[in-house]
Amino acid sequence: MAAEAAISSLVELLGNLLIQKVKFLRGVEGKVELLREELKMMQSFLKDANKKQFEEERVRNWISSIRELAQDAEDTIEIFLLNIESAKNWGLLKRCTSSPKRMYHLDKIGDEIESIRDRLDAIDKSRERYGIKDLGEAAESASRWEVESRRRLCPWQKDEHLVGVKDDVEKLLHESILCEEKKGLCIAVLEGMGGIGKSTLAREIYNHPDVVAGPFDRRGWVVVSSEFTPQETIKQLIFELLGSDKQKVRELEESTKDKQYLLQKLKEMLHKQLEGKSYFIVLDDVWEKEHLESLITAFPNRQDKSSRLLVTTRNKIITKYDQYVHKMSPLDSEKSWELLLKKAFIGNTIGKCPEEFESVGNQILEKCHGLPLAISVVGGLLMETKTKSGWEQVLHQINSYLGRTESGVSTILELSYQNLSPQLKSCFLCLAFFKEDVTIPTKRLVNIWDAQGLIHQEGSTTPDEKARGYLNELINRSMVQIQDLNIYDQVKSCRLHDLVREVCLRKAKEEIGLEIVKGEKGISSESSYKPRHRVVYEENLETSSSNQNKHVRSLFLHNGYIPTIRSHYMKSYQLLKTLELNRIDFEGLPNSFRLLIGLKCLRIHGFGKMKLPSWFDHLRNLEVLDMKFCMVYCPRLVSLKMDSLRYFRAWLFRGLTNINMWKNIECLRRIRHKDWMKCISTLTSSCHLRELGIEFHVKRRQCEELIKVRASLEKMQNLVILHLSGLQYVTDIALAVPQLTNLTKLKLYGKMSKCPTASMFPPNLSHLTLMFTGLDDDPMAELGKLPKLLFLKLQTHAYSGEMMLVLCDGFPCLEALVLRDLSGLKSVIIEEGGMPKLKHLRIVRCPMLKTGNLPQHINIVTE
Repeated sequence: MAAEAAISSLVELLGNLLIQKVKFLRGVEGKVELLREELKMMQSFLKDANKKQFEEERVRNWISSIRELAQDAEDTIEIFLLNIESAKNWGLLKRCTSSPKRMYHLDKIGDEIESIRDRLDAIDKSRERYGIKDLGEAAESASRWEVESRRRLCPWQKDEHLVGVKDDVEKLLHESILCEEKKGLCIAVLEGMGGIGKSTLAREIYNHPDVVAGPFDRRGWVVVSSEFTPQETIKQLIFELLGSDKQKVRELEESTKDKQYLLQKLKEMLHKQLEGKSYFIVLDDVWEKEHLESLITAFPNRQDKSSRLLVTTRNKIITKYDQYVHKMSPLDSEKSWELLLKKAFIGNTIGKCPEEFESVGNQILEKCHGLPLAISVVGGLLMETKTKSGWEQVLHQINSYLGRTESGVSTILELSYQNLSPQLKSCFLCLAFFKEDVTIPTKRLVNIWDAQGLIHQEGSTTPDEKARGYLNELINRSMVQIQDLNIYDQVKSCRLHDLVREVCLRKAKEEIGLEIVKGEKGISSESSYKPRHRVVYEENLETSSSNQNKHVRSLFLHNGYIPTIRSHYMKSYQLLKTLELNRIDFEGLPNSFRLLIGLKCLRIHGFGKMKLPSWFDHLRNLEVLDMKFCMVYCPRLVSLKMDSLRYFRAWLFRGLTNINMWKNIECLRRIRHKDWMKCISTLTSSCHLRELGIEFHVKRRQCEELIKVRASLEKMQNLVILHLSGLQYVTDIALAVPQLTNLTKLKLYGKMSKCPTASMFPPNLSHLTLMFTGLDDDPMAELGKLPKLLFLKLQTHAYSGEMMLVLCDGFPCLEALVLRDLSGLKSVIIEEGGMPKLKHLRIVRCPMLKTGNLPQHINIVTE
């Protein structure tokens, strides 16, 4: 993390140590307090150092020394805490506190703190030579109120900052994409340098109303990127298209290890999906001609159908198919100035720039060379200041940086990073954990920030709101791009531009010790001397030596495998807090994982069965256990007591018999109802569960069990979100759904022919998702009686009819409606007075549905 964030984290850790573990510090608590005070003093000098580092390399080295010292000190303290925790877990605490072993640990940490203080003293003396001053609590260029208000700039307005693309969109639609004279498969290419706006233009075309409602039966978007893997690209495109069978793809992947065979079968699957249909596919960020040619055989070329591929690339790509090439040009001076003002004065309805700013602004724009990315990012910098001198300072910093970077774009991106707050720097660097051009779900990013200890609750603001505020700020600065919005126009997913990612990777390696391991190359040249975060692609876990693991806090393993790992090797990951295993080949957790006693977050995204071993409760610090696609079960007679566990998710969970084993659990997803029945006797009204998912697997109706499930749920006064799957009759809902006042979000999955009545739902229900198969009757009349419903989602053949009718008094509070995969639905009729507060309608894969008759004030998004 940035030096300021590293120091701040260490000061907080030392404070907690003095408060919570003071009895274990007898004899050294004075040294810990002195170190804490000295570090707090050093924090004020870092503000001045950050301002001077643009011009002086020795100041940059000084900051690096501070950062390394803080990280080493944090290692020292956390190892000491783990030694205490280890002793406590084995019941040796009482003996340890009076034994020679305790004295050894105290002497060791005392000596190490003295060594750290000596290093800190030497750093402080060099500070004086460099002229770094104490800025204290000097006001920042933008007030705290202004920053917080920008972070709350939601909901987002799509494309509100687009400049200079309207003419290009119309030209491409007329001459290529919607040209009726062109039959068969035709390719349009958007060609231009990085940051010029190719993907932005492609997205405008992809979402254009004439394309969405136009001649294409299927639409899809996939990012190819420089890290091209054909089977992953084809698979992602299959998932994008209407009618895709994800389960079939997963079964295919599990059935073979032959990559060429898998690729061929995936191509055949995609070809079959598109055969006999007209389609429009965007292949974004294609780097090589060979990449395109390896994909193109999967696309049918029927001369009686009009199909289009839209390709974005930095390079010239020549194919044998009919081709339309659009070369992207930089923005002219007028459009550049328009875009700069939109970014620099975000939220300003007047949209004018003070006259005295214009000369400086034009000089800044000269450094951007008409590239929208550079202009947007520098606009985010200027947004921070409202004075001419502030704009002049940005220009001065750009000129100072130009001598150290290859291009003006790199200069501006580097400068924008340096002007982030310490907290935002740390959040931004976590984006380096993701692959190039990948779509990053907001929830997943927030979970990583939380696991890294970057999110703290303040007042009435929830951690999720705080995290979304950080993301909004990064988006406002154009450091992060919006990929998709939810029904409320909040950011659902995001991505990094290639050029921004280059900065992110470089700074992550410098400041947080990111190490990337790829394929069979072993530890890459991107390695850090003391790696603290490691990302491994297509390799086994034992790639690195034990000595290289002892500082690692986060480990992400993608598409690799886990051999039988030696215990002493796994023990070298003594400080590991986050472990993510994505699409990993292994049959169970190795026994050596029991040594990861500091682990707080474990995510396993793979397919198959997973048994929680009897030693699993050795991971006493584990807070998050996410095994989304795994069928997980606990062995009989094994009691896994895990007091810290807050979140658990699996594809299906079997074997839990006593929920009090996890006394702080807040989220438990997809537990079998039979196992839940076994937990009923241990439930208390003080249960912390806020979110629960229960799977019903019954071959015949068992009303008594449903009644018992409901009775157990009625005890759970803290329950807010409930998922129930496998329901088969309308009366099942009446029997199973509790009438809890705090229960506001409900998701029901099952098979039934009739819609439940409004009285069957909780009284304060605000969010409802229904995924029923076989529902013949129009559900809108009954659901419209729910008085407090704000959000309704009907998905996956939840209704088989052709028309929905909303009555004049229906849905008095509904604000958002999602209709997904209702293949037979042709029309939605809203009587006058119905849905008076509806603002958002999202239609996903409902090919027959027409919306021309709906009220104009509704924001309709069709996918």
